[in-house]
Amino acid sequence: MEKVDRWTTHKWCLLSSVCTVLVYGVAGLICALMTWFRTWENADVMYVADYDILMLITLASSILLITFLVGISGTLLNSRPILAVYALLLWPAFIAILSIGYTGYKRYAFALDRKLNLAWSQWYTPVGRLTIQNALRCCGYYDALHEATASTQCYPRTPLPGCKGKLYRFEHENLATIWSAAFALVPLHIANIVVSLLCANHVTRTFGKGIMPKRYWLSGADVRADAERLMGTFPDGRPVVRPGSTRPPSSTLFREDKEETASLLENDWNGTASNGLRLVPQDVNEQALCTVPLLHSSR
Repeated sequence: MEKVDRWTTHKWCLLSSVCTVLVYGVAGLICALMTWFRTWENADVMYVADYDILMLITLASSILLITFLVGISGTLLNSRPILAVYALLLWPAFIAILSIGYTGYKRYAFALDRKLNLAWSQWYTPVGRLTIQNALRCCGYYDALHEATASTQCYPRTPLPGCKGKLYRFEHENLATIWSAAFALVPLHIANIVVSLLCANHVTRTFGKGIMPKRYWLSGADVRADAERLMGTFPDGRPVVRPGSTRPPSSTLFREDKEETASLLENDWNGTASNGLRLVPQDVNEQALCTVPLLHSSR
């Protein structure tokens, strides 16, 4: 991993792009989780009426988060193969965002009241109708006598109004928010795709993979041609002979010491012979040498 001060401009742009993917991916996932766990008002209505859109939001947010993890790993590690996978994953996320916007806009713009009437009559289960009635404080679709699910608050003579008006207003506002947010992310996501395609190959200052192109590789014929050219440049050249090992000469100090020792031994030899000592060979041990008597003592 390079130091921050050595990062290229392309790497900074790529890092910013990856962070924007994280932002709207996390935002979508938070909204989806808040709806799944019913943490905001009328979340039950969206869970029943727009279940397919809720699934698409969850799927798109998950893809965006996975794409972010791949992108941030490739950016920090300067890995171009990982960044190629990141650029590829941006396309499924783009399709998921378009699916959310298209589904929400189609339901919002084309006969929303008729679609809600059909859904209330054929698609919603009794439990789903009861969930909408409890969330919107209504009973039945047109009134309490029209396909209502009985409960402690919903009965034939209840003062609660029908759910058509409240459900229509909620769906009209909720769907408008969904498709507007989805289509607003489309230009930003396209910009992220363009940045990934342009900057992924320039995350470092090294051109390409840092490998010499194959057209510039040396072949055996090239090596032989270079060798012949060098031999032609030095025609009289002879092979280098390795010198043999030589014995270093002894020092002058050692020779003088040796000569002095030899002269001392010669003087000792002459002195012993004049005193009448019997000479003993050098291989006799020291104890035997000490027991040799003098010649004048034997006389």
